[in-house]
Amino acid sequence: MQEIDTPHADPATFFAAPPTTPSALFEARGTFLADALTTNKFDAAVANAREAGNRTLAACGSWVSGQYEKALEFADTEDAMGRFIAGSSLLELNRAEEAVEALASDVKSEDTLHAATLLYAMEAAGAFDQLQKALRTATLSPSDEAFFHARLLETKGDVQAAAEGYEALLEANETHFAARFRLAFLCDLHGDDDTAKAHYESLLVLKPIPVSVLMNLGLFYEDLEQFDKACGCFGAILRRDPNNPRARLYFQDAHESLDMYYDEDLERKEDKLHQMLRTPISDFELSVRARNCLATMDIRTLGDLVSHSEPELLEFKNFGETSLTEIKQVLTAKGLRLGLRREDGSYSIPDEFDSDSAGSDFQLEWMGEITEDQREALELPISSLNLSVRCHRALVERLSLQRIGDILRFSIEDLMAMPNFGITSLNELEAKLEELNLVLRKGKETQLL
Repeated sequence: MQEIDTPHADPATFFAAPPTTPSALFEARGTFLADALTTNKFDAAVANAREAGNRTLAACGSWVSGQYEKALEFADTEDAMGRFIAGSSLLELNRAEEAVEALASDVKSEDTLHAATLLYAMEAAGAFDQLQKALRTATLSPSDEAFFHARLLETKGDVQAAAEGYEALLEANETHFAARFRLAFLCDLHGDDDTAKAHYESLLVLKPIPVSVLMNLGLFYEDLEQFDKACGCFGAILRRDPNNPRARLYFQDAHESLDMYYDEDLERKEDKLHQMLRTPISDFELSVRARNCLATMDIRTLGDLVSHSEPELLEFKNFGETSLTEIKQVLTAKGLRLGLRREDGSYSIPDEFDSDSAGSDFQLEWMGEITEDQREALELPISSLNLSVRCHRALVERLSLQRIGDILRFSIEDLMAMPNFGITSLNELEAKLEELNLVLRKGKETQLL
């Protein structure tokens, strides 16, 4: 089957004719945050707009990217669009009362998102009397109107009716963020952990992920003693808002708990997973097309590969469904899947990952019978080779290798194909390995974990 390219959105179209209504601005997120490549280009264009001092483009672009502090800095509150950007940014930054004040003059806005944002700010500020009054005249979408009616029922103590209202809303509009978030909160509150987790985690597909989702999910993970995931959530907030006091406090607590909490089985799985993720792509039997596509994307190891999601891979030129199916089969055979890399740079461990079979040593047939001295050398850290800075960086920083044995998973051809690794580095490495009676392999023979 012939593979076709998926076209990328061009950020230039946004900056040539920026949205003029809040609803159109929100829709731009679905276009320009749809994949990693487009997002990176869009963020670069936003940065250029800020540097050029173009306040309108800087405010709009920063808001789309979820950079709310920057959006607030450049928003012009003299016009309705600027007030929406300022108010919604304040709301996302947990400054609800200021958000109400910023949006108050637009209570009769004909833009449904603009009007709804004021009511969401009132909800977050606990101003439910104001909310009930504004609800009578505000121009809202049917979904938002249904949500606020259910939310008011909840504030009056009728939690069962409110939950039923949220569930009915989601049946009609499964993407309604506020209803699913509130339902997740209620499930968490009443001890239905599995349902709460499913609701919260389903919201992680939103781009950018709302701070409220990351905050609540982080606390949820902390309660479950999944401190690594909690750190990931709080860390994601801090990368966007380094001054967030709650996220900083919670991250510190979760990180300290992570250091104290010792799970021998989890540690063993993590060690085996990281060992597997250092395996070069060349070790697997892939079609020439798939192999070339991955090389073009600078995907050299399994760790590089699982750092991407399916949509991200499909966005690359000449990478289609056939190649995707091929690499998914390779990953499945190893108990892996795409999208394992978290926002904080760590990797989640799939439930299907079998650490008992994943970490068995590969065979060094090209070296003949391995002596005990050679086996000990394989376990030495790469730093013990005393390599040049250039060679050391290529191995340790680019490929994330740690032991000398990790290097031998790569053939001479694999290493020479790496950026910044040339014949000088190869000769240096081979000389150091020779001192330990170790030899790199030639060609593409498969050396699976």
